[in-house]
Amino acid sequence: MVLSLAALSGSSPAYSADTEDQRALTVSSSLVQAENHQPLEDGVYLYGQSPERDQIGSEYLVFEVTQGEVVGAFYMPRSSFDCFYGSFEADRLALTVIDSYERTEHPYAVALESTDTVADASGEVVTSVGLQGYHPIADLNANDQRILDTCKADRLAQ
Repeated sequence: MVLSLAALSGSSPAYSADTEDQRALTVSSSLVQAENHQPLEDGVYLYGQSPERDQIGSEYLVFEVTQGEVVGAFYMPRSSFDCFYGSFEADRLALTVIDSYERTEHPYAVALESTDTVADASGEVVTSVGLQGYHPIADLNANDQRILDTCKADRLAQ
């Protein structure tokens, strides 16, 4: 499988499962600079290059966050998927992607970006964080859950 999330020179993240040279994304100064901060609460998330699910040619990430650790997959509709694991850093989601065919590991990062800043009930300022180049999608379907469950089981077996 060749899963390409875009060229590094483009406006969205880049990942290619068939290349040896994996590079972290350039992070602009407008991104969230979090220290010892978990940008996303524990839970299950789905993000897509398209704000609508199952769009042919768009890449999607389904993942679970547990105490700052992340397990999930990159996939395209009607295609295979590549599992990943990783954690949040100050300005990015740092991942190790496992090629589904060769079982080789490749470093990869998705930049974090602030999406909204609001005050909570106590008056503390809270900044929502998103993944650069991706849109949050509200609900997982059965296939998203199947992919996530496969990657979680694979990670536990390692």
